[in-house]
Amino acid sequence: MKLESHLPRQSPWLYIVPLMNTILLLLVFFLLNSNFVVQSGIHVDKPQSSSRLTGFDRAHIITIPAGLENALYFDGVRTSTAELRDKLKASREGERRAIIHAARQAPHGRVIEVGNIALELGYEVAYSTVPPKA
Repeated sequence: MKLESHLPRQSPWLYIVPLMNTILLLLVFFLLNSNFVVQSGIHVDKPQSSSRLTGFDRAHIITIPAGLENALYFDGVRTSTAELRDKLKASREGERRAIIHAARQAPHGRVIEVGNIALELGYEVAYSTVPPKA
């Protein structure tokens, strides 16, 4: 005996719309995922360089903006040079890497001073740059 359904036939859109919704959600996720690159949160005009360095994705971010007030940021929080040394000592466990985001107009001596503090405490240091414009 053959069973027959007495329910009304459903539109194919009922099955296609959730599939399209899932595909669009994945598309948006992968498009926005590229913006999750290491950023410090403080905008600085970085110098250009064609070299690339990998392996610093979980490093501490030290930002040195241009200006006379000698501002310094450690992982997005404003700090002084003495506090920077204490924070780097306190975070001994985990990654021992630091990225220095220095503005192009930042005092060169200040950039070297901050880099030397991190190097003295056993950190690997990388200086952040932007790729040259084509």
